[in-house]
Parts: sequence; C-alpha cells; structure tokens
Amino acid sequence: MSKKYQRIIDLLEESMKSEESWRKTWQSQSRLHCNWISKRPYSGTNQLMAMVAAWKYEYTSTYWLTYKQVQDLGGNVKGQKATPAIFFGDGVDKDDPEKRYKFAKVYNLFNIEQTGIEVPPIEVRTTKLENPFELGDAIGVKVRSSEEHNPCYSPVTDTIKMPTPGQFESDDAHQSTFYHECAHATGHKSRLDRPLTGMFGSEDYAKEELVAELASVFLCAELGVKYDIQQHASYLKSWQKAIKTDANYLLKAATAARKASEFCIDQLNLVRKYEEVA
Repeated sequence: MSKKYQRIIDLLEESMKSEESWRKTWQSQSRLHCNWISKRPYSGTNQLMAMVAAWKYEYTSTYWLTYKQVQDLGGNVKGQKATPAIFFGDGVDKDDPEKRYKFAKVYNLFNIEQTGIEVPPIEVRTTKLENPFELGDAIGVKVRSSEEHNPCYSPVTDTIKMPTPGQFESDDAHQSTFYHECAHATGHKSRLDRPLTGMFGSEDYAKEELVAELASVFLCAELGVKYDIQQHASYLKSWQKAIKTDANYLLKAATAARKASEFCIDQLNLVRKYEEVA
C-alpha cells in the first residue's frame, strides 16, 4: 500500500468516527412505484398493487400519496378510486407491556395524477464534463445513462447504469459515483474476477461495497476529482456494520480496492496513449 493510499485510509477511519450519515447526491426518477413525499419505493404486495392499478387505469406516474398527504398538499381526490395498500407494523399489548404483537392495516393510495398536484420536473444541472464515462469505456464495460436510472452495476450483463451527469449536485459527485460502479465492474470475471454473487445485505455484498467505495476514493485522488471524505466515510461505515465475521475487513478491502483502482488507471492510460498516437 503506497503512502498516498495509506493516508486516505487513515483519514477515512478518522472520519468514520463521526455520526454523520450518507446522503444521496443525485435526483432520480425511479421506475419503481413509490411514495411522492418520502420517495421510498413500495415493496412486495404494495409494489404489485401499484403496478396493477397503474396498468389498469393508465397512470403514467409512479408516484403515490395517502389521502392525508393529498389533503396536506392541497390536492383533491373527490370521485377518484383509491388503490388499497397494506401497512405492516407491530405494537405493545396495553395489558402486558412486555408482550408485542404484529398487525396489518389496510389504507388507501392515490396516484399523483388523480390529485391535481403537479409534479415538478427534475432540474437538470448543466455539466462541464466532456466525456463523463471515459473510465467505463477504458475498462470495456457498457454504460447506459438515463434520467430514469439509479447508479448500479450488473455483473450478468456487464453493464453500468447511471443517471445523467446533470442530475448530480456536482460533476465531481457524478464522477465519484461513477468510479464506484466502475470499481464494481473490475470484479467481473473478464477483469480481476472478484466474487460478485453476494445478495443485498449479505456480508459478501457488504465487503464488495467497501472495495468499490474505497476504490472510488483512490480513483478520485489519482484523477483529480474532488471528493467528500465524510460522505465516503459514512457510506463505508454503514456497510462495515454488516460485516460480523471480520471487524477489520476495511484493511483487506483496501488492498482489493488498490488493485481495482490501479487496473482502471492502467487501462485509462493505455487508451489515452493510443488516442495520442492515433
């Protein structure tokens, strides 16, 4: 580990002591149906109910509101047909405080197109990036960019999906996130062949997230991209909590991250050298 990378690791470990939490640095138009206020996608039966209702009544929006939310926002659903949803929760027995119980409660949802509430379009910032996906091209991964995408990498199709650069709060925030996905892509069997089969929330998944985020910081440092050390640290901290079998995995992840970032830099330099000669 070079002194430069070690200084970054030391700084990240110090920043991880903070209680500041990770925040999303881009605006998105998720394809999943979600609550308009929280932007949190529905899961399970509620996602299915929203999809079916949107298909049946030809709603084009994926945003939904409860009756109270409609009222609070000054909307009107008079004469509109509600879509049922289920809220699962748990409570405490009033006669026995130590006894808890689970319950399910049906409530109504309304698609935002039923409410008269106008959905403001996403404000897309003007980007100064001439080739925002240069690194992806250099390592040979397919990149798809759309306002409807959230950042992700699929090892099955070897494809990175990204929002457009203008949806991020800054060009640096876009590049930092894109480098994270490129780092995941280095784990593909055609590149560095890291295990990428961990299910979301598993330890293997958490370990890969640490590798990708550390590699993103290393790449930012190497390529002159301004990065928010606290933002990276809080993201690392959130995933390190999921690793129970190896509390010091961050140090092992740093070695894998170094290999990932060096692979990316080597490929980028090769492409740039070829373009200069050409």
